[in-house]
Amino acid sequence: MSFTLGIVGIGQFGSHFAELFAAHPEIEALYAVDSVPERIDAVEARGVHFAGRYDTLEDLLASDVDAVAIFTQRWTHGEHALAALRAGKHVYSAVPMAIREDEIRAITEEVQRTGLVYMMGETSQ
Repeated sequence: MSFTLGIVGIGQFGSHFAELFAAHPEIEALYAVDSVPERIDAVEARGVHFAGRYDTLEDLLASDVDAVAIFTQRWTHGEHALAALRAGKHVYSAVPMAIREDEIRAITEEVQRTGLVYMMGETSQ
């Protein structure tokens, strides 16, 4: 089953994962959002094709992408994952899940409520 994926944060980890996601046979389209658009340009210059880019996380979440992969600063993971789940998106997040217990609880409750997939992964190279 193929799906579309939006990458949130095209910095140190997101840029490398973009290459992996672009090569994945089940990802039909890849999208990006970053507060520094030049980071997206740099990844595209290395041969990764983004079907589109967004100016804000909110714009990406309002789109019809199926899932998001979060590679932003660690203290934003909880907030971003929760927003994505509430927008109906499946989520892959770099560690940590969140930095506050209430965010972790809210994410697990939202996953239980919606049935969406949430996956957290280590991003070490």
